[in-house]
Amino acid sequence: MKRSTLLLFISLGFVTLALHKADAGSAVAIGPNNQLATAYGGPVEREKRRALNEARRKYGADVRIIAASDRTGYGAIAVARHPNGYGWIIGVSLGNRSATEADTLAIQHCLRAGGVNPQVKWGFSG
Repeated sequence: MKRSTLLLFISLGFVTLALHKADAGSAVAIGPNNQLATAYGGPVEREKRRALNEARRKYGADVRIIAASDRTGYGAIAVARHPNGYGWIIGVSLGNRSATEADTLAIQHCLRAGGVNPQVKWGFSG
């Protein structure tokens, strides 16, 4: 009897961890002048809506999602100058195993898009 109770508690722990990780989404929305709004901590679809609503509230109707993830982990947002010298390129990385990985991937996104001198401006865990 004690062995089955132990197995029940272990199984319950795994189910709890799985459910916790299932509700760990994050999203980043962008406004018309490259303003950003983020949301994290719940299911990814809810976080997309929250990020869009926050961006609309702050920046107007012309907003869109630029990144979203349903994985828990570290995130980073990097910015780089556009190669023509006007404007910005934004790189976002979400749901990574470490802060260093998130920073590196955000910078790589900027570089692949042609950005010059990318720098991580925001890092977070969620």
